[in-house]
Amino acid sequence: MNRKVLMVSTTSRWLGTARMPRSLARAGFQVALLAPRGALGLRSRFVARPGVVADGATPMQWLFALLSMINEVDPVLLVPCDEVSIRLLFELVRRPPPQLGEGAATRVRDLVVRSLGDPAHYETSIDKTLLPVAAEALGVPVPGYAIVERVDEAAAHAESIGYPVVLKRRYGFAGEGNAILEDANGLRAAANALLRPMQLDLGERLQPRLLVQKFVEGKTCSRTMVAWNGEPLAGFSHEREVAFRSGKGASAVVHLRRLPAIRDFTERMCRAFGMTGFFSVQYITPDGGGDPVLLEINRRIVTFMHLDEYCGVNLPGALFQRLAGVPQTVHADMPTDDAGIVATFPREWLRDPESSWLRDAPSDLPWDDPEVLDALVALRHE
Repeated sequence: MNRKVLMVSTTSRWLGTARMPRSLARAGFQVALLAPRGALGLRSRFVARPGVVADGATPMQWLFALLSMINEVDPVLLVPCDEVSIRLLFELVRRPPPQLGEGAATRVRDLVVRSLGDPAHYETSIDKTLLPVAAEALGVPVPGYAIVERVDEAAAHAESIGYPVVLKRRYGFAGEGNAILEDANGLRAAANALLRPMQLDLGERLQPRLLVQKFVEGKTCSRTMVAWNGEPLAGFSHEREVAFRSGKGASAVVHLRRLPAIRDFTERMCRAFGMTGFFSVQYITPDGGGDPVLLEINRRIVTFMHLDEYCGVNLPGALFQRLAGVPQTVHADMPTDDAGIVATFPREWLRDPESSWLRDAPSDLPWDDPEVLDALVALRHE
């Protein structure tokens, strides 16, 4: 069996990219990583073959660096690590650049489809203006919403839905690409800003469009999974206990526990969208009660994927066994209802070095990957 996987990244500071090589290697994969010079992930001793993209590389330069790595490594799978890389891989299937030539375009397309699943649902799964309609059709709850193309429409629908509201552009990540509005003040400015082109558009002439969504007060929770051709292989759930920054964005402390509702919703979308590979789906559990409501799907490595070992699940192990054609012996879900709380490093340490969570809960320091640990500690001085 070909055990080589190629992680692909366009960013240098994303934590999940630095932590996932260890998990993949422990499962039996040989890990290669294509990333910008100085990326945290390139420091990992579990990366057998590092590849460097030039600083400030254009999408086309990144593409040719990717082709070079594919030719050299001959990976069985590609593993996207950030939003731009997943968009670029999707584009290689939807609109391969003519510079590739027919042979190279076909080879790359086949590898991307093998790695990520059914192309018919790529955009639906990540475009925040397409996902709510598809999710509703599958019986997955979503906050009240409207899809608009103009600022005036955004203002009118916000009044109809009721403040506070969230404005979201098609693509975004880590709290970027959206705005929370408590009232009408600032809505027009926020809508104008979000309708402007940005990096994740990749130069496409997309119809300007926003999601106007009811803001739901509640606890953020996520289902993190690996799948093969729409079949869920393994996953685990967690709730946010402490946010890294107030208001929105990443978590610093999480509670690993079974959450049957979001497992069901996530597996419905996984099957319907024919998803392959690693992904994470984020929800909000309303404070007033009721089912969790869907926020977004991240079809890439996320920060918390390596926490599977803290709750008795092995995402890369499940994928490795499927590729090897052997029966799955790893758990498909957490074997216990509650695996406890984890203070994630370095986020909780950066947020508050005196945090009681760092004293009272386990923390996921990468002791067996010392150069990554040194690089994460150095983030405090940046």
